[in-house]
Amino acid sequence: MHRKLLASAICASLVLPLWANAAKAQSQDGSSSSQDTTQTDQSSSQANEKNATKLKSIQVTGSLLPRSQIETATPTIQITAEDITKQGFTTVADALQALPQATGSVQGAQFSGGFTQGAQTISLLGLDPGFTLFLIDGKPMADYPLLYNGSGNFVDISTIPMAMVDHIDIVPGNQSAIYGSSAIAGVVNIILKQHVQGVTMNLRGGGFSEGGGGSQRFQLTGGHDWEKAKLTYSLELRNQRPIYRYQRRWFDSNNDRPGLAAGQSRPALDYLLVDLFYDQIGTDQFFVPGGKASCDRVAGGSDNTTVYATDAAGRGNFCGSPNSPAYSTIMNGAKAGTGYLNFSYDISPNAQFYANGLLNVSKTDYYVGTNYTWWGSGQDYGVIYGANVDNGSADDGPGSFIQTQYTIDSSANGIGNAANETDLNRSYVANVGFRGTFGDSDWAYDAYYHRSDNVITTRQLHLVADKVDNYFLGDQIGYDPVFDYYPVFNLNLDRFYSLMTPEVYNSLSEQIRTRSHTYTQEVTGTVTNTNLFDLPGGSAGLAVLMQYGNQKWENPTDPRLINGYFWGLTGTQGEGTRDRYAAATELSLPVTTWLTASASARYDTYKAAGRTDSKATFKMGLEWRPVDTLLVRGTYATAFRAPDMAGLFQGESGFYTNVVDYYRCRVEDGDQFDVDTCPYNNEQVQGSQAGNKNLKNITAKSLTGGIVWSPSSNFNIHADYYRVNISNEVSQRSINGILSLEADCRLGHTIGGSPVDINSPRCVEALALIDRNNDPANPLQSGINSVSTYPINISQEKVTGATAGAQYHWDAGRFGDFNFSADYNVTLDHTYQQYPGDPTLDLLSYRTFPREFKHRESATINWTKGPVSTTLYGLRNGPTMNYKETGTVGPWITYNASIQLQVNDEVKVSLISNNLLNKRPPRDSTYTAYPFYDGFNYNGYGRSIFAELEWKLF
Repeated sequence: MHRKLLASAICASLVLPLWANAAKAQSQDGSSSSQDTTQTDQSSSQANEKNATKLKSIQVTGSLLPRSQIETATPTIQITAEDITKQGFTTVADALQALPQATGSVQGAQFSGGFTQGAQTISLLGLDPGFTLFLIDGKPMADYPLLYNGSGNFVDISTIPMAMVDHIDIVPGNQSAIYGSSAIAGVVNIILKQHVQGVTMNLRGGGFSEGGGGSQRFQLTGGHDWEKAKLTYSLELRNQRPIYRYQRRWFDSNNDRPGLAAGQSRPALDYLLVDLFYDQIGTDQFFVPGGKASCDRVAGGSDNTTVYATDAAGRGNFCGSPNSPAYSTIMNGAKAGTGYLNFSYDISPNAQFYANGLLNVSKTDYYVGTNYTWWGSGQDYGVIYGANVDNGSADDGPGSFIQTQYTIDSSANGIGNAANETDLNRSYVANVGFRGTFGDSDWAYDAYYHRSDNVITTRQLHLVADKVDNYFLGDQIGYDPVFDYYPVFNLNLDRFYSLMTPEVYNSLSEQIRTRSHTYTQEVTGTVTNTNLFDLPGGSAGLAVLMQYGNQKWENPTDPRLINGYFWGLTGTQGEGTRDRYAAATELSLPVTTWLTASASARYDTYKAAGRTDSKATFKMGLEWRPVDTLLVRGTYATAFRAPDMAGLFQGESGFYTNVVDYYRCRVEDGDQFDVDTCPYNNEQVQGSQAGNKNLKNITAKSLTGGIVWSPSSNFNIHADYYRVNISNEVSQRSINGILSLEADCRLGHTIGGSPVDINSPRCVEALALIDRNNDPANPLQSGINSVSTYPINISQEKVTGATAGAQYHWDAGRFGDFNFSADYNVTLDHTYQQYPGDPTLDLLSYRTFPREFKHRESATINWTKGPVSTTLYGLRNGPTMNYKETGTVGPWITYNASIQLQVNDEVKVSLISNNLLNKRPPRDSTYTAYPFYDGFNYNGYGRSIFAELEWKLF
C-alpha cells in the first residue's frame, strides 16, 4: 500500500508540472517563459552567439566540470553553515546525522565499550559507513586510524570545525566514475571558506537542561585581499564537558526498566556468587556467604545504594545496586583547537598559485562503564571450585562449583575516573597547487598535491588478568574432587565483599598506550573545457583527470591486548600501504535546448600486498527540460569499493562472542540435537580476526530518476528514486559455519550422514581456526578457547528508496519574510544475503539490532523581519521494530529552534536550542537491558540551550 501511494504521488508530481507548464506556454502563444527559475537552462541562449555573456560557472559536487546549473542529472543536497546554526545544530556531525537520507544506525559515544567511541560517522541510505566518501573541498579525508566495530576503515567527522565551513554538499548514490573507490552510498563534500573580508569573532556557550554537557566555543575568522594575493584564516577552540548516564533521570538506574511496578527496585548483580550444582541437580543458586552482613561491607558502593537483594526469579541472594550501570559517559568530554589558512597568489592573468591547510588537535575523554566483571579464573576457565565457599546445602558438600561476578564501583566512592580512556587526535589536511587557463583559450587546468593525515594516541589504565586472579583467588591448590577437572581455590571473601579503592585498582592495572596513524596523499591534474564545441543546446564540455596517490594504515596495538594479558579487553592491529593510479574523463553534451546528456568514466589501479587490481566504472546521465521551469533527470552508474586497508592488512585482532559448540552438542545429544536445549548453545569465547590479501573489489550498480519543478523563483519541489545493488560485499567468514564444519570433521560425518574426511583441506583449515582443549577421551570437557575468522567476498545487498523535498519563500510585506522547506526519505526495500543459499533478509523488519529507519522527514520554518530572524526545525524518525520483534516502537519527533537579532552592522546575538521540548528516546517495553532504549538510533541528551555572539571587529 505504501509503495502504491508513493508511486502514485511521484507519477502525479511528474505529470502535473508538465500539464501546468504546457498550459502556461500555450497562453503565451507558444513562447517559453523568459524567467529562468530553476537555472536548468542558463546556457541555451548562448548556443548561437559564442561571444554572449557567460554565466559564472561553479564547481558542482559529483562532476569534474564547472557548471552554471545548480540542478543537474545528479541529485545534490546542500547545507550551508547558516542552515546548520539556524536549525539548532552545534557540530557538522550533528547536522549530517540528522539528514533524512542518513537512515542507518551508527556507533558513537553512547555505545559503551565500542572500538571507536571517540569518533562519529553516518550511514547514508542505511549502508556501511565505509561506503560513504568524505571530502574536504573535493579532496579525500584520511581514514580514522582505529577500526569501526573492530573490522573496517571509516572517516571520523567529529573533528570538522564549524568556523571554516561554508557549505556541505551531499550526493547520495554511486559516484565512483568521478571519485573512485568508497563512493557506493554517496559523497559528502565539505566546502571550506575560500574568501573572507575583515575579521569576525564568534563566542558560543551553553549546556543541557538535565545537566552535564556544558560547552564553550571561540572562533576567529578573517581575511585580507592584496592586489594579487588573498588570505583567509580561522581559529577555533572548543571545550566540551561529558554527560554521564546518571545525569539523566529516565535511565539513571535499573529502576527505570520497563515493566517494573511503582516503587519496585531492580539491583544489578554486582557482587555475585553462583553455585552451579546446587543440590546436585544442576540448578544455579545465588548465595552470599555471611548473608546481609557481607553486603553491608559494600553498602557504600554506587553512591551508597548497594543492598542485600533477592533475585526476582527466585534463584537466591546477592549484593547489588540499581545505580551501578549509570557511571559511564554518553557524551564524550573533549578539548580541541583547529586552525585554517587559505592563500592564493595571481602569478599572471591566467595563472594562480594556491595553498591551504587545516590543522586539528583534540583530546577526548570517556568512560565505558562498570562492565568490569570478574568471572572464574581468567581466560582459562569459566568455573572454579571454591573450597572455602559453602552455601549451607548439605547435599552440595563443603565446597561449591561456582562462577563469580565482581563489578568495580566507578562512582566517587569507588575508583572514580581511574579507568577513563583518553584519545589524543592530531590531524591535518593540506593542498598546494596551480590553476588557471592555457593562454586566452577555453582550456583550464588545476594541478595540485594533497595530503590528509590522522594520528590518534590512546591511553587507558586497565586490569591485568593474572593480577586480578591472584588478588581474589591466590594460588591454585589442585583440581575438584568430583570431576578432577576444575581448578580449586580458596576464594578471598574479604576482598570480594569490599569496595575496590583507586589505590587497589592502580595496583592491579597497567597502562595501555597505542599510537595509530593513517594518511592519504595524491598528485592530481585536471584539464577542463566548458566550450569545447557548439551543439544546438549550447557548448559541450570536457574534463580529463590524471591522478597518482598512496595511502597508509598503521594500527600497532599493544600486543598484550591480543594475547589476553588484560582482563576482558582486546584490540585491533595491522599495518600496510598501497599505491593508486587513476584516469577519468567526463563529457557534457547539450544535444538540444531541452536535452543534455552527460557521461563519465574512470579507471583505477591499486597496487598492494604484491598484487595489482584494476577497475573501470562509468556513469551516464540525462537532463530533460521540456520547459524552463521543469527538469526531469536520471542516471545509471557503476561503482566499487577497493578492499579497505583493514580488509587487506589487519593482523590478528580480538573480540568476544557467544557461539554454539556443535561438536559437544552432537556428542551429548546426537546429530539431531535441539539447539535450544543443548547446554553448549551459548558458550562465550574469545575470537580473533585478520585480513585477507585475496579480497576482491566490492562492486555496485545504481539507478536514479526524478524531477525538479520551479514554477516561480519562490517555489521549488523535487522528487527522486534511487536503487543501489551491491555485489561481492565483504563479510567475516561465519564462525557458526566454522564450528559446524569442525563438528562434521571431528565426528567424521555430516548431520545427514555423509562422510567427511578430517584430513581434507577444508577440515584442516577449519580445525586450524579453532583452539580447543581437545580431549578425545572426554569430548564433553573439550571446551573452546578461541575461534579465528577472516573476511571474504560473499554477500549481496540491495537498497531502494525515494526522496522528496520542497522549498517555498513567501514575502508577507510588512509581516516579514517566511521560508519553508521540507525533506523526506523512504526506504522501500533493503535486503541482505550474507552467504549464497542463505535466506534474503529484510533489514527493515528482520530481527537485527539496531535497526534502520524506513521513514525519515525534516522540515524548517524561518521568519525574518528587519533585524530579527527565528527558525523552527523538526526531525521525525519513523517507527522501527521493537527489540523482540513483537511490534513497533513509535516515531521520535524532536524540534530545534533559534532566534537571531542583528543588533547593528557589527554585532549579532543568537539563542539556540536543540531538542527544544526535551523529548526522551521512545520507550521500548521489550528492551529490558540498560539503558532501555536503542542508543544507536536515538540519544538521551535532552534539551540543550546555547547563546552565541558574533562580532565583526573590522
